[in-house]
Amino acid sequence: MSDPSVLPVQAYLLACLLAGVIGLLLGRVAWTERDEPGGLEVSLYLGCAGVLALLYAIRVTSADPLVMIGALQIATPFLATMPVLWIAFAFAYAGVDEWRTERRLIGLATPAFLWVLLAWSSRTHGLARVSFEPIVEGPFTLVETGIGPAGLAFVLYAYGLYAGGTLVIVDLYRRTGNRYRLQTFVALLGTLFPLLAGVATIVDFGSYSTVDWTPAAFVVHGVFLYGVVFWLGTLDAAVVARDTAVEVMQDPVIVAGSDGRIRDLNPAAERILSDDAVGESLSTAFPRLESGDEHPITIDGRQFDIQEDPITDPRGTDRGHVFLLRDVTARERRQAALERREAQLERQNERLEDFAGVVSHDLRNPLAAATAAVELARHGDADALERAADAHERMDELIEGLLSLATAGKAVDAVKPVSIEAAVRTVWSRLETGSATLVVEDADETVLADEDRLRQLVANLFRNSVEHGSTGNRTGPGDSVEHGSTSSRPQADDSVAHAGDGVTVSVGIERMDGHVTLRIADDGPGIPDEDRERVFERGVSLGDGTGLGLAIVGDVVEAHGWSVRAVDGPTGGACFEIDGIEVAE
Repeated sequence: MSDPSVLPVQAYLLACLLAGVIGLLLGRVAWTERDEPGGLEVSLYLGCAGVLALLYAIRVTSADPLVMIGALQIATPFLATMPVLWIAFAFAYAGVDEWRTERRLIGLATPAFLWVLLAWSSRTHGLARVSFEPIVEGPFTLVETGIGPAGLAFVLYAYGLYAGGTLVIVDLYRRTGNRYRLQTFVALLGTLFPLLAGVATIVDFGSYSTVDWTPAAFVVHGVFLYGVVFWLGTLDAAVVARDTAVEVMQDPVIVAGSDGRIRDLNPAAERILSDDAVGESLSTAFPRLESGDEHPITIDGRQFDIQEDPITDPRGTDRGHVFLLRDVTARERRQAALERREAQLERQNERLEDFAGVVSHDLRNPLAAATAAVELARHGDADALERAADAHERMDELIEGLLSLATAGKAVDAVKPVSIEAAVRTVWSRLETGSATLVVEDADETVLADEDRLRQLVANLFRNSVEHGSTGNRTGPGDSVEHGSTSSRPQADDSVAHAGDGVTVSVGIERMDGHVTLRIADDGPGIPDEDRERVFERGVSLGDGTGLGLAIVGDVVEAHGWSVRAVDGPTGGACFEIDGIEVAE
């Protein structure tokens, strides 16, 4: 029996009893909150440590060697459980669920179970413990067991599990950064106590070599773990929830320090930056983000708005910035579709106004002329019927133009590959061209377009060149080119001066960067410079036409997203260039 009157023995007994009571009480409290991550393991760890401390107090105070040995044997499975509970806690707290399976935990605990069996039977073989004789050292009388080969293997195994659990906690800090700095520090600091106590028990440092320092050290470690889970973990729940939310956000989040270097990225940001972006200068890794010139910015076909917020410490010192990139691709697409729709409605309103103007003015004039001519014919004027026929033909031209104008400006919903040369020759073959000549120069290119409206455009430009001002040479309604369900007979010659008989019309293209420019020119009188900008306006006629022909050309071009302009022709006549026509792959 150890001498209880000596201060070292009293102090050690008090430490063991106090550690035992604290371990059991805190273990019971932790059991009620065992649903917390690592809570169950902390509860069992504290309970086992408390039992070990109380059993060791019995070993110190007992005078009977059999009682000492009995307390030692009872304490053996609790001691073997401690390293297994520690690494299980590390797995639970760090969220390493793949290692918390029943099979793997049983595998980790198997060496400890074998050591318990060997320790209990060591009197027959001495593999785990060498002896069971009481030894007196100063005021302490304790059973000194010694370490056999199996005992040494268990010590290495236990230290290996403690080291593995420590690495898991360190990896948690590496994965989560500063957000778990205090928790990981406390957990790692507590782990030092059983590790150092085990070394002090095995190695003689000049004090009482027979005294085991690990029971009280296990309780101290358990208190640290209790604090990590139930104090620091609870107080930091808001931070953990916020950080978890950031991790699962679909929008990229980039954290830059006050030195302009990237400190942290969430998974969404890692997908748009390189793997080694952390630590790089923000201006190098993501120059468009730092400059802020472009809003929204486009990355891999997606568009992002940038929200920048400063990071300051409690004293207001600048510590960096947080950049949140909100994916606004859907919003921008809706906005673009809305703008296109508004533009389309605006064009439709303009056409309605044009229709009203044509109906109220242009149609009214020939209608009035026809009515007057019919009245004169009734009174015997023979030429009046011819004037009435001219007026009706004029009204027919206007109606045809209005119908074509209604379809020309509709949005192009679908395009398909169209051969320019085939479209040009088809349109020419269906027009009444008289003595005019067509020259196609290297126009063998396939482009993406609405075929009917491309032919409508070409037909109007051809008519602009080949038709002249005399009524007899105008094409009749039956000679118009068919375009879907609507005739496209607008009188392009109504907009500019006519080339007359024997005109030569040339068609060519110019290729550039996946697009082509279609050029249609003639050798007629051409268009005055001052009129080239307004010939595509509805109602503008440089002759006696309807003023709708080239307006339809402009609408077809606009519906495709192309552009058209009147330029100097190679032979001095009218020349029209349509740009931005996409080449079919």
